Amino acid sequence: MARRRRHLLATAVVGLVGLGLVAVLALSLLGDSVLRQLTNGELEGADYWEAEPEILSAGLGFDNIIGLPEIDEQTVEEAGGSWYGSLTCGNGKEPTDQNRTSAASTSSVERAFEGSGVDHDDGLPVVFSWPVATETVDPTDFELTLDTGETVRPHAAGMNPNWETDERNTVVLFGDFGNRLPSSDPGAVFPVRLEVVADDTPLVLVGPDGREVSAVGLTWTTDTSPYDAGPVLVGAKLNRVGTEPVGEGGVSLLERSGTLPNDEFALYGGGDFRLRVLTSGGFSPDGVTGVRPDMFEDFFRIRARGPDGDQVLMDRVGVDYDLAGGTLRVVGLSDLGQREDHDAGIYYDDCYQEDRDNYIDIILDGDEAAARHVEAVEIPALDGGYSAFYNPGGPGPEPFAGVTYTAPGPPDVQPVTLALDDPMRVSRDATSHRPYLRLLALVGACLAAIGLTVLYWRRGWTRRAAEEAADRMQP
Repeated sequence: MARRRRHLLATAVVGLVGLGLVAVLALSLLGDSVLRQLTNGELEGADYWEAEPEILSAGLGFDNIIGLPEIDEQTVEEAGGSWYGSLTCGNGKEPTDQNRTSAASTSSVERAFEGSGVDHDDGLPVVFSWPVATETVDPTDFELTLDTGETVRPHAAGMNPNWETDERNTVVLFGDFGNRLPSSDPGAVFPVRLEVVADDTPLVLVGPDGREVSAVGLTWTTDTSPYDAGPVLVGAKLNRVGTEPVGEGGVSLLERSGTLPNDEFALYGGGDFRLRVLTSGGFSPDGVTGVRPDMFEDFFRIRARGPDGDQVLMDRVGVDYDLAGGTLRVVGLSDLGQREDHDAGIYYDDCYQEDRDNYIDIILDGDEAAARHVEAVEIPALDGGYSAFYNPGGPGPEPFAGVTYTAPGPPDVQPVTLALDDPMRVSRDATSHRPYLRLLALVGACLAAIGLTVLYWRRGWTRRAAEEAADRMQP
């Protein structure tokens, strides 16, 4: 009996080791899945914005609020962020950290970005005219020159929050890039030049007809800081809506984050045209709260050409505007978050879960001939009597006293590219990526441990049975 107990104990130990390895595998799959899918190179109906590859913007976004040890009011205040402490949600639920602040923890960065050492970092989005082959994205792809003459490299680089497969042309960098002084201050520090440089896996962009081009050598220069003026539009493109959404999602865990589905079919049952705008940084009404689908009239106007050749300003939702060739109507905004549904706990309030990326869609209904006379998207901003957009370094509804936040965005007009005949989109299959090697090794280790457990048990059982039979044969 003692021998049998020892055998059972030993088998249990081997089995527990095997289960431990299985647990490690499961945790590894969970932790790696976001980064693995973000960097698998997949594109589906992703927009390209120009005929040739270029950098459309690459200015400093905000300072010091990325890579915090934890997310709470005191930590965020010490980092110079904003905290929406009095927030209550219409659905009765407790607000999430994302509802209260735009600051991010170190652990959240590690799950979605290549690189390391992110600690109270600054954010800098690099917007390309073509989508990125995401398996080639690394912090070593970028070199920045500060206004002091110093050159620096990012600590981390990644595709979040521009993660859906119909997006992926904005790479977000985290690092030590500057301070919060306006460019006119002699003590101001901010990047004035960004260059894509060669590394072991050079950054690749994907353009018309799937053409892949190295981004090495592309540059961007500026003489302004986000503490001078906030984000602007860098692209606007008019497409047909089609019969179904294309390229929505692409990262399984992020798809369950509460922002999807957010396309025009989910929100409005479709539409005739999608006017997508591309921004130089994340757009927010204040730096913390999300843009909602019912906010077109707060921020945007569309410039179009009327029947008599005069300019028509489309500034109201649900109004049929007479344009050259027919009528056109603004339905609302999409590619933000889910449709309002109080029964499902979704309210258009300050707790609204929005994707906070560099894309906003304006959905239009009407005649194609009229749509061909859409000319520009306008953001009148504060000077025009409208609300202004802020990037994630903005003050939020309840800024801390004595903290410098990023400036509101200026008035802006972005010409519209008509993509009704050529949709200017590209698709690309997912590629293999290096995390699979580690996962395969872990799978092998788990299978080996399980096999040893079974083998040990069977061998021990057989041996014990033989010993008991021999004992019975003895006189």
